[in-house]
Amino acid sequence: MSEEDSSAPASNEPNLRFLRVEEVYQLVGIGRSFLDDLVKEGDFPAPVYLSAKTRVWIEAEVLTWMRDKAATSRKRPPATHKVERRRELA
Repeated sequence: MSEEDSSAPASNEPNLRFLRVEEVYQLVGIGRSFLDDLVKEGDFPAPVYLSAKTRVWIEAEVLTWMRDKAATSRKRPPATHKVERRRELA
């Protein structure tokens, strides 16, 4: 590969990979309505719109969100009941 190959990323640029919505569902293990709610609430990385109907997510952002979610969920004890969990979050 020559140095003039413009398709190769710059050395300081991370490799980016777009995930289509179906890939996000599978990777994260959530469904459409829950994903849409998380995005609307700002609790999940915002999608990139390639067109009016095509949205994708940056894989690195999704993986970072998953790591952060796992780390924070392990720092607090799980609630035994939904009401207790709501009180804990309030």
